[in-house]
Amino acid sequence: MVSKLVKLFGIVTCLLVLYIIWSRQNQAIYFAKSINNSKQKDVKHILFWTPFYAKEDYFIGFGSKPFNKCDYKNCFFTNNRSFLSVDKFDAIMFNGNIYDKNRHKEPSVRNQSQVYIYVNGESPVHTPSNLKFFNSFYNWTMTYRHDSDVQFPYDEVVKKDSNYVLPSIDSIKNKTKMMAWFVSNCHTPSKREVLVNKLKNYIPIDIYGQCGTMQCAQNERTWPAEECLNILEKNYKFYLAAENSLCKDYASEKLYGPLRKNVIPVVYSGANYTKIAPPNSVINVGDFNDVPELVNYLKFLDANPIEYLKYFEWKKHYMIVEKQTACKLCQKLNEPIVTKVIKDLHQWTWGPNNEICKQLPKIVQNLL
Repeated sequence: MVSKLVKLFGIVTCLLVLYIIWSRQNQAIYFAKSINNSKQKDVKHILFWTPFYAKEDYFIGFGSKPFNKCDYKNCFFTNNRSFLSVDKFDAIMFNGNIYDKNRHKEPSVRNQSQVYIYVNGESPVHTPSNLKFFNSFYNWTMTYRHDSDVQFPYDEVVKKDSNYVLPSIDSIKNKTKMMAWFVSNCHTPSKREVLVNKLKNYIPIDIYGQCGTMQCAQNERTWPAEECLNILEKNYKFYLAAENSLCKDYASEKLYGPLRKNVIPVVYSGANYTKIAPPNSVINVGDFNDVPELVNYLKFLDANPIEYLKYFEWKKHYMIVEKQTACKLCQKLNEPIVTKVIKDLHQWTWGPNNEICKQLPKIVQNLL
């Protein structure tokens, strides 16, 4: 019996070694093909100059793989500044939220046909104030805003029919908790914490993270981690998707993570949700005059599962998908390049009259 087990263990070990060798060979072949494809004349080379949230690949990927499903596939990403002479890259992407001329230095030489791209995932409130130093430096913007040259949202909504089936009424009744909030920033320009403190007088809210007493993930920076979203879907009817600032088009993973689950986001931001969310998928705090009015509506839905389930009807006809930024960027690089420079980056970020970030809505103003 022992000899048979030893023999079986040897076979399994050999198969595992063969699989590892095969896997590494395939990776090497793919990388070689990717490098080879990148040398073709019509390839658009894009250089990541600085990391983005500590991600060297900007959450997009390296090589030509990010473009496999795009209409235009002739683009190539790298963060290797020596891959080509720096002036030979078609585009260079800079993290506008950490870029520092002294720390990261500018490219040593600039070709006027190159496109320098300002990339930022934060709202103006959390963007460095030294924007004037980059006037006439960038050619394109890549942010969450709809008026960016290349939009870079957290996720996207597409119209696509599916075989989605609404949850049962019993499953909704089995949700024993009212609302959850995942948060690590306790004092914000949006004053969302003031809103929450008032809401807690009327309904129970479980607060996960540094601003509360509950935990659902070892690393809060990974929120919304899948384990947190699963807890949310199983136990809660509502999730407070409250942003830290109220600025044009700004909505983060706080919206799109819960939308993927059977839970209703109660949203609070400066975004236009008719543009960024599926129809009848969220409850917007700004649509209510005061907290009691909002609470009464939440309690109505809590007591009426049929009405509650209407907020998931959109899932039959829409889907939340990963951002298509790579495809949009490659397409734009393949179109005739129109010479353009962002002369006043501060004005673009904040607006000519500082209108990009908005005043607090009435429902919160009345609480201060």
